[in-house]
Amino acid sequence: MRKPVIITLIIALIFTFISPFIFSKYLEDVPEPLEQSFLFGGPFPYAKQSVTVSDDTSSYPKVIEFTSPLDAETSIQWVPFLLNILSYFLLFFSIYSITSRFINGRATRKEKEDQP
Repeated sequence: MRKPVIITLIIALIFTFISPFIFSKYLEDVPEPLEQSFLFGGPFPYAKQSVTVSDDTSSYPKVIEFTSPLDAETSIQWVPFLLNILSYFLLFFSIYSITSRFINGRATRKEKEDQP
């Protein structure tokens, strides 16, 4: 049982690190201060980056993409980061548990009690 937990935790970490690149921010209008801080990631946004947006109204609506932490200053909020890992872990471990039960054909508790 230890091996599937470790593999699922690694997959959850990978998805957590990839999630800021998947979920983008959407702006409809020009924000009041042009220097904005956006949170990226999902399902709980955890990576905070400051972005200067243009004041040209013709470029809106605008999609703000997450840039690499090596290129831009990024701060990590640890509580949402840990909640991301936990949520992805629970999702993938439940999927693993359901599929392994169907593939291995393990009997449920009721089926075991009914057998003589």
